[in-house]
Formats: sequence, structure tokens, C-alpha cells
Amino acid sequence: MNRATAFRPFRAEDYAALADLLTRLRPAEPVSQEHPRRFDAERPAAEHHARTLAWTGAELTGLVETERSRSFTRPGWYGLHVHAADPDLRAALLELGLNALQPLSPTTLHTTLSERATEYGWLTRLGWREHERMWISELDLTTFTPDAFAERRARAQAAGITVAPLTQLGWDGSEAMQRRLYDLTIGLLSDVPSTDPVIPWPFEVWRGRILQHPDFTPDGPLVAVQQGEWVGLTELYRPRHEVAGQLHQGLTGVRREWRGQGMAWALKLTAAARARAQGWQSVRTGNHTVNREMLGINRAMGFVRGPARVVLVREWKEAGRLSLGPTDAPPSGG
Repeated sequence: MNRATAFRPFRAEDYAALADLLTRLRPAEPVSQEHPRRFDAERPAAEHHARTLAWTGAELTGLVETERSRSFTRPGWYGLHVHAADPDLRAALLELGLNALQPLSPTTLHTTLSERATEYGWLTRLGWREHERMWISELDLTTFTPDAFAERRARAQAAGITVAPLTQLGWDGSEAMQRRLYDLTIGLLSDVPSTDPVIPWPFEVWRGRILQHPDFTPDGPLVAVQQGEWVGLTELYRPRHEVAGQLHQGLTGVRREWRGQGMAWALKLTAAARARAQGWQSVRTGNHTVNREMLGINRAMGFVRGPARVVLVREWKEAGRLSLGPTDAPPSGG
């Protein structure tokens, strides 16, 4: 490790340097400083969150972040995320993260990263194990041809299914409409195939994080309607990683009692056609590896699978046996 490296807690003026480091480490997933700033502002004040930065001279070369994650809310679960431009910094950053979490009596550590990240091999060699895997895939809208799926569209239309944005469904921003969207979203999330059961956010938390987010627009969510009921949903929104011309497709789901009528296809095709008409060049999405039905639809539509996002975990009782010696050389390939 470079002797000129100094470690200190994160400060409010460090967001630009933080975004620059994360973008340098993952050029395909650029981060603006506004995203972590907003994300931090949404964190409950009572929940643990801390960053320690590694500075080599005037350059930010690494950081460790510890948190009580909004995605993994099991009791005792804490996120520990190491990012380092210099692999020799990893061991020291990991140790700082462990020290930050020790007073909180954690039971399990978790981190999320690309399967191609060099940290993946390093952590697995330290005994971290894979807990969950999500395939990330992308649809090129410049070559996508909606007409190729006319038969799929016709099936949904014959079943009386319409797909429309909130703006065409009477959305007025009232609490009644907000709760209708919330009930649909939470009901669908609870039925998405995944490793962990979804623990829904309370309505007020969901409203603050989703509807009151600066990037939310009622043109984003598309709702499947049958016989006047909201029975399915797909979400289009600007992603955290702001790639020019690219939208992210989030939750896509259909209420269990309304399945088997081509509704998922109607949602996916309408979303792709809508994004293309608006001038977007691609749509990116992620699916748990156990969600075979949605993966099959994506594959048939032409989504191209890229590197997976993987959640690694480590039991805290084993943390004392973590090797904090010199960092192994990163694996070749990926």
C-alpha cells in the first residue's frame, strides 16, 4: 500500500470525487454526484451509514461504505462495499469497514457487484459466498421490430387488455391514486421470484423514495388494465448509471389471478415500442436467475444478456477469520 495514502471519513464536499472514482472503476456504469447525494438524503437518520475514503495525495483512490441497506432488511444484515483503484488498498479498507460495523452486532455482511469485478474473485477467496444472482440484459431499440410480435399483441388485445401510462388513467397525484399504484406495486413485488422474500416499504417511505424522487414522472409506469382493474405493471425510468440514450426497465409483473392471457408480453412490448418512439436507443433491465418466465420473454424479444450482478454474503461470526493480509492478484478473464 502506498505510504502516502491517508484515510478519513466522507465529507459533504466529497460527492464529486466519489462519483469520479466510481465511474473510473466502472466506466460502463457512470455515476453522477447527484445520485449518491439524493440516495443519502433518503436514508432514515437512525440507520447506520458511513464511508471512509482513501486519498493518495489529492486523488481519491478507494473507499469502504457500510450501511443498513434498503434492499436487505433482515435483522442483523449490513452492507460492506469496498471500491479501490489500487488493489493493495482493499485489505485495509475491508478492515476499516469491519471495525465500523462491529459495535452494531451484525450477523451477516453483504455486498453487490458485477461478476466481472476484480473484487469478486478477491472476496470469494476470502470466503464470501454467492447469495443471489441477477442477469443484466439490454435491448437495442434501434433494431427492435415490434411488428415481429403482432401475434402476441393480438392475444392480449383479444383478452381485453390495454396498457397505458398513469397520465391516461386519471392520475391526479392524489393520495387515493398514489395508494392504488402502491397496492399494485407491492402486490407484484411480493410475487416476484427471488432468493429473499420482499419486505415492502411502508407507504410513506415508498412515496418519498419513488413518487417524490426528482426523476419520477407519471409517464414512466405503464399499467395493464382489464375490466377496469389495474392488474399489471412495468416501470420505465432513468437509471442510476446514466448512459446516454438508455432507459432502465424495473419491475414488470402481473397479478397471479390474471396471468395466462399474454399480459406480460403486452407490457414488455408496449414499453419497448413507447421507449423507441420517444427516441431512446436501448432499454436495460435485471432479472433474478430464478425468474425463468420473464427471462424467456426478454430472450425472445432480443434482450442481450451481459455480466450478472451478484450478491455475496459472509457470516459475521466468521469475520474474525477473514484474511487481511496482502491482496491476491485479480483473476484473469471473467
